[in-house]
Amino acid sequence: MLLGARIQNFSIFEDDCIGALLDDIRKAPDQSSLALEAGIEVSHPLNGMEALIGRNHTGKTMFFSFLSFIQETVISGPAYASTADGRAGFSNLQFDKEQPITSTLCFSFYNREKKEKTYCEYTLVLASNQHGKPHFEKELLRLWREGMEEPKEILNFQNGKGFVLFQGQQMDGEMNDSQTSAIHAYGALKQFYFTNATYREISSWFFVHFSKEQTKLLPEDVAPGGHKHLNSTGSNARNVLMYLKAEHPGMYKELISKMIDTVPGLRDKEEEDVLKFFKKPDILSLFLLLLSDPNPRPLLLIEAPDEGLYHDMVDALASEMRNFTVRHPHCQIIFTTHSPYIIENLSPDEIWVFSREPQGTVEIKCAGSSPIVKGLYEQGVGMGAIWYAGHFDD
Repeated sequence: MLLGARIQNFSIFEDDCIGALLDDIRKAPDQSSLALEAGIEVSHPLNGMEALIGRNHTGKTMFFSFLSFIQETVISGPAYASTADGRAGFSNLQFDKEQPITSTLCFSFYNREKKEKTYCEYTLVLASNQHGKPHFEKELLRLWREGMEEPKEILNFQNGKGFVLFQGQQMDGEMNDSQTSAIHAYGALKQFYFTNATYREISSWFFVHFSKEQTKLLPEDVAPGGHKHLNSTGSNARNVLMYLKAEHPGMYKELISKMIDTVPGLRDKEEEDVLKFFKKPDILSLFLLLLSDPNPRPLLLIEAPDEGLYHDMVDALASEMRNFTVRHPHCQIIFTTHSPYIIENLSPDEIWVFSREPQGTVEIKCAGSSPIVKGLYEQGVGMGAIWYAGHFDD
């Protein structure tokens, strides 16, 4: 699970952090209201469900773009990532063109057998040569769990050379070229357990791009065969239904019943009507299918999932999102929104407020850091009402 991310020198982010990093977790400060009122800085690790709110052009979408860039960098290299998805090259991604782009990501992994939680922090530094081509300047993976005095370095590479820890011993290594990630190379091997776990976590992030325009363009007929996962646009929805029906019949029947009970156009319909409906599915039905995945991705990143939905459908979607994180405590949903309705049942620690300074830099604050917001929430006021009342705005 992603607990926090620090972004340095990427686009509009000069040096910003969301969630908690390893040093914050090791300090484990008091999270009480008294600590907040006294001005003591407390950490707010990311939870199973997080909402990003704020005015337009404050960095919410850019935060998703940053995570996408890091994912593509780790998998395919920084040169590819710098131009993928319409990006305009590495130098145009740098806040300060003289400084490298640095990313620090903190994760937690839980071992059910040992009932032990392990924290891993991955730091990635990307610089460019005299011709502007980016490369891996540094990769560092640190591990820590309660009882350890200091974090342990389990992977450390500088300019393609370094070591990885294997069975307690340092194993020297060298990458073939500056576009190959050390965490990708060693993370592909199960023997390097936490390096593998960190790589799988990053490479499995799922960016949702459902839209009405996409569903309108879906062909009437699809290629036969079941698909294990829904793709980012939802264009293979019928293939996923085929897979569920064959491999998870019980879950398939539950999903069909849920569709009939929840989606307005399917009320009081039959299974065949649901299957026909998925020739041109709506956004809500795609989300219900996504959240029914028996083997879900660790992190779902969703832009405005409530956009275009009537208020009772927003409530239904919010409930399904919450139930998803309860069923899969190792998974997360991070979403952006401009609507107070979908955050009504979230807690202050699950909401991050983005704003822009006059000079154009971003500021990110957790709503749980505000004593006023905390106090209102503890009195029973919902987060949507608190937002509507203007307590998140400057």
